[in-house]
Amino acid sequence: MDWMQFVSAMASALAWPAAVVTVVCLLKNPILGLIPKIRSFKYGELHVDLTEELKAVQESLPSKPQEPPGDEKAPLPTPVALQLAALSPRGAILHSWLEVEAAVDQLANKAGIEFPAKASPVVKMRALHDERVIDALIYATFLQLSKVRNDAVHLTDRETTYQDATMMWGSCSWLIERLNAALPTDDD
Repeated sequence: MDWMQFVSAMASALAWPAAVVTVVCLLKNPILGLIPKIRSFKYGELHVDLTEELKAVQESLPSKPQEPPGDEKAPLPTPVALQLAALSPRGAILHSWLEVEAAVDQLANKAGIEFPAKASPVVKMRALHDERVIDALIYATFLQLSKVRNDAVHLTDRETTYQDATMMWGSCSWLIERLNAALPTDDD
């Protein structure tokens, strides 16, 4: 093989990779502009759709919330989450979730169940469910909302809408009401 054949072989071997790299470089900005608009993602068996997950949680909740026992109603999360949803829907989802975590901590403390300092809310809810402080619907709703929260945090390339944030806030409000209603009273 002489040097001309070598150059010819190298040029033919590098032609397709060079063409692909050129096309990707030219279309980089339009492709990156489309990524945040993706509402769902599917790869093999993995399928993630934030809006569908939130709708599924809301459909699993009773249509009319039950009144908590006693004369006082459980406080709802502050409407800060709704104000935040207009500016940052992802931030509103996280805010709503943090209020759920606070209610879980409060219920665990009132129930007298002790946890290590770094115990996750999922571990706490599992223990509350095992001790029959909460029912299966509350626990299942918590797990579904936990997945939505995790998707909102970790799948940052997906667009999160105001509607997603308000649905999350409504579901979290329902869950917080149920957690507060499950609090043991001092008479127990």
